[in-house]
Amino acid sequence: MLEGLFVTPAVTAIAEALTSAHVEGTLAVIGNAKLASALAAKHTILPIGLSPRAAKRLTNALADLTSIEDRSLAGVIGVDVAVDDGWELTLRDWTRVVKDGGAIVFVDRGHAPEASRRALCAGLTELEQRHAGRAVITSGLVTHP
Repeated sequence: MLEGLFVTPAVTAIAEALTSAHVEGTLAVIGNAKLASALAAKHTILPIGLSPRAAKRLTNALADLTSIEDRSLAGVIGVDVAVDDGWELTLRDWTRVVKDGGAIVFVDRGHAPEASRRALCAGLTELEQRHAGRAVITSGLVTHP
């Protein structure tokens, strides 16, 4: 998704979302090596679901979230949730690994209303949206029962 976009504006908007949510700790960045590399300058990043070529360049990359303990991450940042047909399972998996009060951040190209709807349906609270060019950054906090 971000291959055709400038990464810097999206990273700036993500950083603002993480600051607003007071997120500290390890973050999973799912499916985008450029985003993971850019965010690694200021955060501890765990790249997830990258292509084999991209995973070779990032030493701690994992194939998926299955080996991550429940409620162990400060947040998850992922792309294209607003157009993912399996979004419910995706967000359930992301929510599982984020600690109570942690953040989930979506990076989508447009589709702001759909991203908000999916965040609400996933049970995220304190939603915020930022625009960075064509990218829409939707963030919310995880609340575990």
